[in-house]
Amino acid sequence: MRRLVFIDDDETELDDFGRIVGGEYDYNTIHWPRESQKLFSGAGPDIFVSDLYLPPRSGDSTPTGVERDAAAKVAKQVAERFSALYVDPASNDKARLKETMRIISAAFDMLEVQWKALGQDPDHGVELLAQLKALHPSVPLVFYSRKITPKDVIRVLQAGAVDVIQKGALKNEEVLVRLASAHEIWHRENLRSLRAQGLNTNVTVISGT
Repeated sequence: MRRLVFIDDDETELDDFGRIVGGEYDYNTIHWPRESQKLFSGAGPDIFVSDLYLPPRSGDSTPTGVERDAAAKVAKQVAERFSALYVDPASNDKARLKETMRIISAAFDMLEVQWKALGQDPDHGVELLAQLKALHPSVPLVFYSRKITPKDVIRVLQAGAVDVIQKGALKNEEVLVRLASAHEIWHRENLRSLRAQGLNTNVTVISGT
């Protein structure tokens, strides 16, 4: 059974992901940042899966009163705009749809205010990816995060992640398929890299001969 290590700062997420992969993988968890040191000692797993928006190694920040007030102000504005969407039943449906998309964008801005106040930042996930790639270059890493934007996806794939999965967006069996595909993609890319170096990847070495 392949060994999987999942890294997240939320213990409930660690438990939830275990219910998805527990029967298919030897499942191990790292509660970030409290148990982060475990990542940098011992043998690597067959695959790493990590949240992207992690706090720094020092842990979550405590939002200031100013930061809480800023988030509350944006939240109130977003709520008022959502409430006003259907006040006028004669309003143009296409215009209402456009306004809905603009409000959703504003709601995401509110989330960013909250994430930053807690010190949660994709920079920390990308930094962890670089550290794990340096320590375990043969082990693939998949990001599994609720807070994912198209910009994040491009960034982490360019940084060397094999895949990015949004929490809650897929059925459990679909998550397992994506993880299996990550193994295949990583293995295929490694073979391609070795062949580019002129190495024969079709040789099977039998020990004791």
